[in-house]
Amino acid sequence: MGTWITTKNQCSSFLSDRIGYKSGLALSKMDMLELLDKKDPLVETISSDSEELVRIKSDHIVDSFQIIFHRLGVTEKPFVGHGPTILDIDYMNKPNERALFQRVLQYLGETHFDQGKHSIFDDFDEDTYFKYVQSTFGDDALKIASKLIHLIKESEEASPWDWLRARVVEWKSPIELKSLFDSESLSAMYGSFLDQRYINFLAQNSDKISTMHWRKFEALTAEYYESSGYKVELGAGRNDGGVDVRVWSPESTMEDAPVTIVQCKRTKAKIDKVLVKSLWADVVYENAKSGVIVTSSYFSPGAREVCKARKYPIR
Repeated sequence: MGTWITTKNQCSSFLSDRIGYKSGLALSKMDMLELLDKKDPLVETISSDSEELVRIKSDHIVDSFQIIFHRLGVTEKPFVGHGPTILDIDYMNKPNERALFQRVLQYLGETHFDQGKHSIFDDFDEDTYFKYVQSTFGDDALKIASKLIHLIKESEEASPWDWLRARVVEWKSPIELKSLFDSESLSAMYGSFLDQRYINFLAQNSDKISTMHWRKFEALTAEYYESSGYKVELGAGRNDGGVDVRVWSPESTMEDAPVTIVQCKRTKAKIDKVLVKSLWADVVYENAKSGVIVTSSYFSPGAREVCKARKYPIR
């Protein structure tokens, strides 16, 4: 692999810019450092604001970028790898498959890549390529070619280099990761209540749910119910009478009584019986069928006992 000579500050800016473009999340230096392992080779570089020149291995940049990418919830694997190299290793001890792989790769290079000058996403005629491979090399070669194209797309989408513009989603503009934790705003470009990029992050970092902003915790709950097919109303957040989310069945109208009343508690404290009784009063008042307390904590023994003894439809 090659080497990149740059300043420490420029390296951090480059990574932040490329992560923002490809993941849709704008990260600070602190954000990047929290997502990397302490022994990552780029930690010292990112930590510095120095204009000192450094020599960085390009594979270190790719590896660190892909680790962050994975921990943001964008990719399923922490290391995506280079598509052709992955297959070359897979077929190392399979001479027949290796010979077919080399043919379909050579044809791809001759007809599209032009010695690495083009991306797989640059006007690549996939159907024509597959038809030629099948008619010329056979069905087994077609399977290999399909796997090759899939892996190349994955590797380009997870590449930090700016000449590979492909990304998993064409985000309109990045949003700050820190706003998940310190902003009450519920502006969601991708989603009804909470932006999908935050949901992707939380799916990969469930331990952060307990520290996200309480208002976004409510939005996450509303987003969950809506994505499950329910009709949903998110409360005002403040002065909402204790009801954070109202949920209706798909066939109901929002003029009907809600099927479920939801109270959200992003807290470290246990849910006590006082809150359970309060929610039950709301369920009765609104003629709902049940109540749900969504929490980052858990029910106290007293709260569980109240629900059991009084047969409250609360969970």
